[in-house]
Amino acid sequence: MTTVPAIRGKIGNIEYYQCTMNAHDLITRTQNATEYFSKEDWKEMGDWGKNQREVDKRYLKLIAPYILRDKDRFFNSFIVKYDSSLAKFTSVGEEPIKDKDGKYEKVSDKLSFEKQDILNEIGFLNIKDKGTMVVLDGQHRLRAIRAVIRPSDQETKDLNKIMEKNGEQELLKNDNGCSTDMYSVIFVNLDDRTQERKLFTDINTYAKVIGKKEQAMLSETDGYYKICQKMGEDDRPIPYNLIYSNSTSLPDGAAAICTLHHLANMVEKISIAAGPIYKFNRNIRQPKEIIEKAGELARIWLREFFTSVDAYKYILDKYVPGEKPNYIVDLRKKDSKDKWGLLLKPLPQIALVDAIIFLKRESDLDDNQIYAKINKIDWSYDKKSQFENMVITPESNILTGGKITARLTNMILFWVLGKKKFTETVGQEVLDSLISDYNTVNLNNVKEFPEVRKR
Repeated sequence: MTTVPAIRGKIGNIEYYQCTMNAHDLITRTQNATEYFSKEDWKEMGDWGKNQREVDKRYLKLIAPYILRDKDRFFNSFIVKYDSSLAKFTSVGEEPIKDKDGKYEKVSDKLSFEKQDILNEIGFLNIKDKGTMVVLDGQHRLRAIRAVIRPSDQETKDLNKIMEKNGEQELLKNDNGCSTDMYSVIFVNLDDRTQERKLFTDINTYAKVIGKKEQAMLSETDGYYKICQKMGEDDRPIPYNLIYSNSTSLPDGAAAICTLHHLANMVEKISIAAGPIYKFNRNIRQPKEIIEKAGELARIWLREFFTSVDAYKYILDKYVPGEKPNYIVDLRKKDSKDKWGLLLKPLPQIALVDAIIFLKRESDLDDNQIYAKINKIDWSYDKKSQFENMVITPESNILTGGKITARLTNMILFWVLGKKKFTETVGQEVLDSLISDYNTVNLNNVKEFPEVRKR
């Protein structure tokens, strides 16, 4: 028998017990929902249930390594179905004690009236050593803890490969204290399978996973996000007010140059281009000195970028601290007279950074020549623009995805380098693909990719 401290509570019709359990007891006395619900149960839960039926391998790729590498780890509460045949709650308030005359009284009777009810909700959960209760929320965390403390042969092999790939084989020599961790566990008392299925789907439906916006602003692990957080503190390379942090997309009405999320993507590309030492695993905390060095390299690069591209230089020159730069909204418009519209959208910014990194490394153009050619490009995206169908829909909506980003990067390179140098440095195969894409989306049959339209 295992006894753990517990507090009894109730939400709606559901009674529950909030407990703490050590890692060993947790993995010994619980099982995954995937091992508990029948095929009929999953069918009742519909398409969502089908997706949840199999435990995703991320428990080995992300969560187990997190346990092994991080002493500052923390998890939300596990939610477990309470089984009255395996566990019983006993209230401290109901415990009998002897008085001075040898008579038995309840503990709660020895307290003042206002404290009696409170003490009756505090007690212990006694759990039998045989049998297991199902985890309704925390399946992946549970599997990760098991894999760290008591892995199967296959998990041992898989985890070895994962840690070796990250250069973290040394971490497998011990469990990093996981076996002595104390976890928060909530046992919920449910009446039947219908209620069990409902709670399982409700928990996973209404749980909010931290988004990329929050990751960018709060992450202590991702090196590129950490660099951008530092940039926000000292307004380098651009004022923080010109970086949009409310979401990972940049609304047309946002008075900002770029998003914090996409700035981190730029920093990642710039850092990797500076050397393999700055190619970070975004799930592993990097040494402070490496982060600082990569951050300074990124700041220098981006400072040049934002002061050499005319659209961004214009914004920085006009910017007044404390005043909202609403003029950026007008510059972003598809038919803006300045013809910079596309430069104020995230995907083209990423494509442009990719192109400049390539030009600096592979071409014979110096920095001034590179930026001079970029500044001659007409970046407007109104009807019949040079980006229509290739990057922008006829309705002026930007296309998305890695393929579109790469396509725009190659378009920029072609316009900056010209056909001859593009073929020499990028390759004929890439040019043929660019021409093929252009013919496909425009229903044309041209032999040459169109020359750049200038501002």
